[in-house]
Amino acid sequence: MEKNSKEWADRLAPEMRSRLESAVERARKAHRGADMNEVRSALEELTAAYQEAGRSLYTQAGTTGRAPEAEPAGAGTAAGGGQEEVVEADYEIVDDSKK
Repeated sequence: MEKNSKEWADRLAPEMRSRLESAVERARKAHRGADMNEVRSALEELTAAYQEAGRSLYTQAGTTGRAPEAEPAGAGTAAGGGQEEVVEADYEIVDDSKK
């Protein structure tokens, strides 16, 4: 969750980014402590913030046509900067041992 929240940070609204960063930090601190109630509470807060951020990104993706984590930045582009063309092909598996 922490890794994704860092990757998403530049695409989230400032208040959403702040909420997610705060939840990550609280969960990190709770994890170091011994209070299981605080760990559960922090995990619930982190999960809620993470899910809300994910929904926000998918909503944004609906307007841009690209899923938030569909491919890493720069992936899917050819050397010329355009999209790679996907080619479908038929194939046959040949078993050389049957010849």
